[in-house]
Amino acid sequence: MKGKRIALFIFVDALGWEILQAHPFFLSDIAKNRRRLKTILGYSSACDPSIISGLTPSEHGHWSCFYYSPETCPYKWVRWLGILPDFLTNNHRIRHRLSQLIAWVHGITGYFQIYNVPFKYLPYFDYAEKKWMWEPGGMIRGKSIVDLLSAKGISYYVKGPHTSDVQQWKEVEQAIDQQKIEFAYLFLGKLDALMHGWGTRDRSVGELLGEYDRLIRNLIKRAEEHYEQVDWYVFSDHGMHNVQQPVDLQKVIDRLDLVYGKDYAAMYDSTMARFWFLNDPAKQKITHALQQVPEGRWMLEKELRELGVYFPDHQYGDAIFLMHSNMLIVPSYMGAKMIAGMHGYHPDDADSYAAILSNRNLNDQNLESIKDIFRLMEKSL
Repeated sequence: MKGKRIALFIFVDALGWEILQAHPFFLSDIAKNRRRLKTILGYSSACDPSIISGLTPSEHGHWSCFYYSPETCPYKWVRWLGILPDFLTNNHRIRHRLSQLIAWVHGITGYFQIYNVPFKYLPYFDYAEKKWMWEPGGMIRGKSIVDLLSAKGISYYVKGPHTSDVQQWKEVEQAIDQQKIEFAYLFLGKLDALMHGWGTRDRSVGELLGEYDRLIRNLIKRAEEHYEQVDWYVFSDHGMHNVQQPVDLQKVIDRLDLVYGKDYAAMYDSTMARFWFLNDPAKQKITHALQQVPEGRWMLEKELRELGVYFPDHQYGDAIFLMHSNMLIVPSYMGAKMIAGMHGYHPDDADSYAAILSNRNLNDQNLESIKDIFRLMEKSL
């Protein structure tokens, strides 16, 4: 006997609207309903919580990973790691292992990475995602779809991006075969990593989407064999931009004869630089210096409010300098080298838009932004 109904929400990291337009074969015959969705300014740390809560970063409290707060930083001891030689401190694998160690020591269960932040500056910053958001009570503010599923007693499968694509698929297939779940939220993360390395136009992008096409079709078919009704949605968090030019913002600031930690603090993300001004001269010097950089611009408070990423307490920065599309901060605190593709640019840029596809009608759902996906998940309950 078949189960009554299952809702499948399949997240394909970085499957942007423009990527979808360039590969029209993807689920073409079974996903007649597809829409372009506006993303959230920021990275996965902003997009993921907005998707699963229906709230903006200003509302749920998650935006970027790090924020200036030397008083509350729990891992101040890492400054002593700065005495290690560069070939150790700048090694990706070593930093990944250190991230795991720091998270374990301080009981951080959320996604935690120190990336390329210099050890001498890490003690100035606290970390936002201390809890694993993919479990009940994981949000800083507000409730997620996981909270609702748990409250309603609905059987579900949600693991989050820590679990590999292969493992998730294996586990959810078994749950479907046994009709154990009514809701599943799955991740496919390889496309994002692939386009970071090779850009959006490499032939490997189409090849991977071909693999995804087969994988998703097989899962839907499997679900239809075990459930009377299968509602499925394939969606993303953002698109991907091809990077054309590196910009060294740190060099611009280093010329100003200011002292980090005394005059200012900065977090150099890949596509934006966030500053905290500790005195007025530093504010004036930094503001003027970056006004002369044509590859980016200062964001206005009005614009940040409209995008849902304004924080009155300036938790994530007193001022935000955003790079134009195709420009990348190199080196940054996220990485020291140039890469082929990146996201995190202005949501209105064409390559920033996300996408959603479904076997259900999307036209009457009032879907404009990735945060509206939450309403679809809530309805499916």
